Amino acid sequence: MFESFILGAVQGVAEWLPVSSEAMVILVKTNFFTESPLLFSELISYAIFLHLGTLLAVLVWYWKKIGMLLSDALHYSSLHTEKKQYLNFIVIATGVSGGVGYFLLQLVEKYEYFFSNSFAVNIMVGIFLGITALLLFIGEKGYSRTNTTLTKWRAVLTGLFQGCAAIPGISRSGSTIAGMGLLAIDKKRALELSFILSIPLVFFANIVLNINTFQSFSWHHVIALASAFLFGIVTIAGLLKIVEKIRFSYFVGIFAILLILLTFVLS
Repeated sequence: MFESFILGAVQGVAEWLPVSSEAMVILVKTNFFTESPLLFSELISYAIFLHLGTLLAVLVWYWKKIGMLLSDALHYSSLHTEKKQYLNFIVIATGVSGGVGYFLLQLVEKYEYFFSNSFAVNIMVGIFLGITALLLFIGEKGYSRTNTTLTKWRAVLTGLFQGCAAIPGISRSGSTIAGMGLLAIDKKRALELSFILSIPLVFFANIVLNINTFQSFSWHHVIALASAFLFGIVTIAGLLKIVEKIRFSYFVGIFAILLILLTFVLS
């Protein structure tokens, strides 16, 4: 149960930081909890399962916003242009990211033998975190201070960035926020959209990958999800307060370098 709590906590914090929660869960699992080793694809499936806890955190934190979005969807034809664009953006970005993510997950599963030990996992995660840091650095140069129009092509490109997070080490929130920065969407709006876009993606990913998990649901799953939810709520609240003051790219870049160096030193 301690393992479940820790892994849930890692998910709750890392999901909203641009460091790939999947990668962090896999790193902690492979480096500290090795009593029952899993295949790399199984580790990814479990990490995606933990996203349900942070999904609940988003639903609770943004319940008013989500309620309005559902109401708008039911009255789509009578909406003004800006609200239609917002809804279109979410639907298109989700569809694109789902397709890209599923394709990449199939590739990861096909070549999972490359990541059969913690050294290979650590190096891979470090490299992709470095790529995320570079994307964030470039994206931070493009953030707009005005409400950029949420066009369909911006939705498609945002979906592509989010879909790349199927690769462990590419942060979903990081790549999505970086992509929106490159598309000149303001930073605070990008963070909110990143939260909202996680809802349908996590929901459908678990239907596709983890439907069997719910048939063997246990207290370990409950503890992991509760931990992810609690730490997720706290992290959302903290990030929204400091989002304009921090440089995500520096944080992720330093983390990636430290991870690779420590892997070689301790190997």
